[in-house]
Amino acid sequence: MPPPKNKERILVIESNGPYGEQIARALEKENYAVTLVKNGTEGLKSIYDNLPHLILLDIVLDGADSYEIIEKKQAESMLAKIPLFLLSTEAVPINMHRIPVGVVSEFLVALHVSPEEIARRVNRHFGRAFEAPVSSTAKDSNKKKVVWVEDDKLIGTILAKKLTTSGLDLFHVKDGEEATAILKSVIPDVIVLDLVLPNMSGFDILQTIKKDSALNKVPVMILTNLSKQSDIERAKMLGAQKFLVKASVSLDEIVREVRALCR
Repeated sequence: MPPPKNKERILVIESNGPYGEQIARALEKENYAVTLVKNGTEGLKSIYDNLPHLILLDIVLDGADSYEIIEKKQAESMLAKIPLFLLSTEAVPINMHRIPVGVVSEFLVALHVSPEEIARRVNRHFGRAFEAPVSSTAKDSNKKKVVWVEDDKLIGTILAKKLTTSGLDLFHVKDGEEATAILKSVIPDVIVLDLVLPNMSGFDILQTIKKDSALNKVPVMILTNLSKQSDIERAKMLGAQKFLVKASVSLDEIVREVRALCR
């Protein structure tokens, strides 16, 4: 049965079946017409078949690759203008090299984003007030956004979990190019920056941030294994507000310092 014509049509492409169903129910409570598909191949077909008003796309999919879906969507003029929310609900880093600037309206990168929070953001996109009951994870409608640049997989996994479960809206990228790309669409409350990175050093990224009028007021915290006094002084001279050495601080201390800079 086709969805009612007076409802915005939302296409949810989500590989985690139970979680996708929870998202669909939360959106239906807000009076959206929701189509839920659970793999990339079916999702790509549904974009053509349904011409939705908004697409919620999981970054990790069975079948067609999510980046392939974005590429094919943008290649069709009729589909390119459909707004896209990109979900990484296992905090999987997003390959920003494969996403053209301006294509994604919202990035939701966290170990868990509640269905109610997703519905709230969809409502905001369409200019609606949020009506669904708000869960404990969605009560803070003004989550602080953190862009974190770190290429180490082990600390990336551990700290990403700690930051997101602490109620922060985390955008985790692996190098300077990805950081530059995501900072074109996200103005965070704080930037956490490693100094030893592939291709582009943390010092170079810091210089770029401080030269950008849209970003130069955002506080930057250095989180690195470098501990020489000359590195600390150089980072602070370039505009870093805080310098932490990974081996010398606990996860709780890192979270406290990030929250302090957010305030």
